[in-house]
Amino acid sequence: MELFSTNFGTIDWIIVCVYICIPLLIGLYLRKYISSSGDFIVAGRNLRLFLAVATLTGTELGLVTIMYSAEAGFINGFSAFHIGVIEGAAVLAIGLTGFIVYKLRESKVMTIPEYYEKRYNQKVRVVGGIVLALGGILNMGLFLQAGARFMMGVTGVGNPAMLKIFMTIMLVMVLIYTVAGGMVSLAINDFLQYIVLSLGLLVGSIFVIREIGWSTLFTIPENAEAAFTFNPVSEQSGFGLLYVIFMVMVSLAAGALWQTATMRALAAKSPKVAKNLYACASLSFLMRKVIPMLWGVGAFLFLATKAPQLLEQFQSGGYSTQYGMPVFISKIIPSGLLGFIAAGMFAAFMSTHDSYLLSWSSVITQDIISPLRGGLADTTRLRINRITIVVIGLFLLIWGLWFEAPVSLWNYMAVTGTIYLSGAFTVIVCGLYWKKASSTGAMIALISGLFAIAGLGPWTKTGIWYLSDKFIGVSTFILCAAGMIIGSLAFPDIAVKKEVQ
Repeated sequence: MELFSTNFGTIDWIIVCVYICIPLLIGLYLRKYISSSGDFIVAGRNLRLFLAVATLTGTELGLVTIMYSAEAGFINGFSAFHIGVIEGAAVLAIGLTGFIVYKLRESKVMTIPEYYEKRYNQKVRVVGGIVLALGGILNMGLFLQAGARFMMGVTGVGNPAMLKIFMTIMLVMVLIYTVAGGMVSLAINDFLQYIVLSLGLLVGSIFVIREIGWSTLFTIPENAEAAFTFNPVSEQSGFGLLYVIFMVMVSLAAGALWQTATMRALAAKSPKVAKNLYACASLSFLMRKVIPMLWGVGAFLFLATKAPQLLEQFQSGGYSTQYGMPVFISKIIPSGLLGFIAAGMFAAFMSTHDSYLLSWSSVITQDIISPLRGGLADTTRLRINRITIVVIGLFLLIWGLWFEAPVSLWNYMAVTGTIYLSGAFTVIVCGLYWKKASSTGAMIALISGLFAIAGLGPWTKTGIWYLSDKFIGVSTFILCAAGMIIGSLAFPDIAVKKEVQ
């Protein structure tokens, strides 16, 4: 069985090409309605609950999410499901309690670093903005690479040179309609993509289960590696107890404070809608991980039983494990339906990229450039936002072309997210719920988050536990919390600001 033999035909290309023109036209049409940076960044703060849930799900259920989740299922089997379960539970807890998001929406800020200035001072805001932008941009550094590999795997285009071409085309299309329409364009397109992608995942799952068989899904073939198991706490699974603890920390922090998701809460019509948004979206956060992981498990079992020699190529490193899922579905789903699912996946790619580009550009404009310049006119903010989106896009193209992570795609996401999340979670929680939190403590916590960069080094492959990405991740969260507490107690603010409500 050839790796890149596929059912993808002419009708599938037509479906994909027609679909991807729709967001471009919407973005260009809505450009005339964007008259201020508030419209561009938070859609005038007028997202109602249903649209907010759809656009949040459309953003966070990106193609990169499907790719890294499927890769985790392909490598680790059902033990990977704990990542989705923990994330869904964390988002539900935030929605039921209003933890962090309710008070943030009450504060009427447009970005998280803007809260830093309200609670602490402008220096904390600028440093926090820099750390957030650094972590966020690095976090999406492999989005293009993963998306291009999906399109190559599912379409059967096996020429390695096509990876660069796919990445460039996909980036240009996203830039056009993100620069044009901002959050208004994002909200409408994400709603459309939410519907298409949900149907695609449903149809794809039916084919996966039908091909493998329900009972066969829960068996471990003889040619499976040790990591393909059911128990995430077992070190044999490749995860272990420390990794599960790391996932709890990352999921709770990301659930409340990942800028692309929090933007939806900040754009919600009221604090109550912001809170309910998370409660309603918790199931979709669970399913966005579990369903692709199921596809990854199916891909492994398919190769293990029908193409064991091809599976050996994946296990030996001959092929990237990211190709496992797209190659699998391209072989079991008939032409026509395959194009529909590919369109849904491309929708996922676009809905995530647009929101991420908008998030990081708004942070750079609102929280770094504007404070350092002593303020900016609204038209200038809008122009800088659009320029920054293009600059970030070009960086992502270059980064994605040459960087290969020493860890799995999901672990890369978790580690780069920790650069920002570890410090931000500490600073926001203490700012909202601890009156003694000081600006010095906040600065120490934010800067301490940079320690997570060590989790991307080649030493994470050595097998020494204290150099592993999961150990570095947990240690970074602890380091930030300790820095905040010690710094606040040792260097209290002279005049403690009133707690932001």
